[in-house]
Amino acid sequence: MSPVPAVQADDSISVNASQSKKEKFRSIKVVSFSPELSEIVASIDGTDSIVATDINSVYPEQLKKLPKVADYYGVNLEALSALQFDNILLSRDFNSLIIGKLTRYKNKLRIYSITDSDELLDNIRALGQLLHREEKAQLIINDINRKISDLAAGHDKQKQIRTVLVIWDKPLLVVGGSAFLNRAVKLCGGVNIFEDLPVKFPAISAEKLIRGKPDAVISLVDNTENLPKSLRSKTFILSKEEQDTLMKISPRSFDIGIPAVCRAIESVR
Repeated sequence: MSPVPAVQADDSISVNASQSKKEKFRSIKVVSFSPELSEIVASIDGTDSIVATDINSVYPEQLKKLPKVADYYGVNLEALSALQFDNILLSRDFNSLIIGKLTRYKNKLRIYSITDSDELLDNIRALGQLLHREEKAQLIINDINRKISDLAAGHDKQKQIRTVLVIWDKPLLVVGGSAFLNRAVKLCGGVNIFEDLPVKFPAISAEKLIRGKPDAVISLVDNTENLPKSLRSKTFILSKEEQDTLMKISPRSFDIGIPAVCRAIESVR
């Protein structure tokens, strides 16, 4: 009898290994109640693991087609009970009253904190382990670390630009020292003039904003009509996508949101 060619045996092993690997990936199913966590899962090629989301998880496009079973104010428990899943992904700032109603699923709850880039990297790693996507997760982590290093090195010796980020105009809310966006300003070679305020998004008066003498006003509001007239010529309005990727901390923050902040700061340098 002629021996079976080795290539056929290798192909069979390869196919079986590939199938086993795919089955492993499919073994964990999750419901995500956080747009940030949904994006992280998608970024590590785990979209197929998500069976349902909250109403704000709309990126990437595939997530729009999934059942929407929650928002900040409530969860559709009937719809949730009809789903087959292993874990519910939540951010720590999700409505605690709603979390209290999920006692039936307490062993399936996975709660993550996402307040800065360090926690983002930790969560990418943790979700990579949960969904058996460790290699892809590490690639994303390496890419973000490279971008952070490049930004820091590129602006290390440049003059710091006095910057303010406005996130709302009625009342006037700006970025304080404890917000992720404060780090974004630093990475881009700016100094947040309200960095000394410990609140994430403190309310200030128009007079205080003027006294701060910003060189650049970066606005996450779509118009300048409620900003002081003397600062409107210094104001840069970010696009909806840029705003979204700054307010939701995800890998896209380093691809879209932070580069937009850097461009605004560079334009007045």
